[in-house]
Amino acid sequence: MPLARSQTYSNSSLDEDIKKYAPLVKKIAYQIVSRLSANVEVDDLIQEGMTGLLDALQRYKPQPNLSFEVYAKTRIRGAIYDSCRQNDVLPRHQRDQLTALEKATRSLEQKLGRAPDDNEIAEAAGLTLDEYFATLGNMVNLMPLDELPDNMMPMEHNVDPVQHLSMKQVGAKLEEALKILPKNEQLVMSLHYQDELPFKDIASVLNLTPGRVSQIHSQAMVRIRVHLSKSSHELS
Repeated sequence: MPLARSQTYSNSSLDEDIKKYAPLVKKIAYQIVSRLSANVEVDDLIQEGMTGLLDALQRYKPQPNLSFEVYAKTRIRGAIYDSCRQNDVLPRHQRDQLTALEKATRSLEQKLGRAPDDNEIAEAAGLTLDEYFATLGNMVNLMPLDELPDNMMPMEHNVDPVQHLSMKQVGAKLEEALKILPKNEQLVMSLHYQDELPFKDIASVLNLTPGRVSQIHSQAMVRIRVHLSKSSHELS
């Protein structure tokens, strides 16, 4: 178990823990790169992830219900996504497209009282179905389940009760959003985030193309972002 921040690492013990958790960094990097554009190099993600691992080793404090591995995963992903943001992995025009789909999805949910289907969202966004699917296909780097808002990060010891309550409320909203996803989106999310399968393996399991799996994942992400947005307004 890594040492608390107040303790001092020897060079040998730090090296041992880095070697121990290096496979975790690689695993996370390969999971993330499976839904990024082809020009992103996995070795670059691994390097950024190792920075996150080192940060986790130096910052972690043992606490109930928060193992080091869970804490480290958050720091590793955070370091990788910080790098992605700095390199503008999601270009401006895709951000605009994402905003338009979120707006259409939110409006339809309020109007229909249920999760809208692909045809309904496409029409509300002023897109043909082919254009809609192409837009989703371009959002392979959409990653809100990993890139959690700050108030859903693992708590430090000195977290105040208000923040603790906020984390619980947003976490409940996330669970709620997952439950109301259409069945095919729930299945893709479960296989990708719980079973940790990359898109190509999910495609094989479901007899779909990797591109279609990517589209389903992106649409689920849009719905989840809408629900998390609602929760942030309720908590503010």
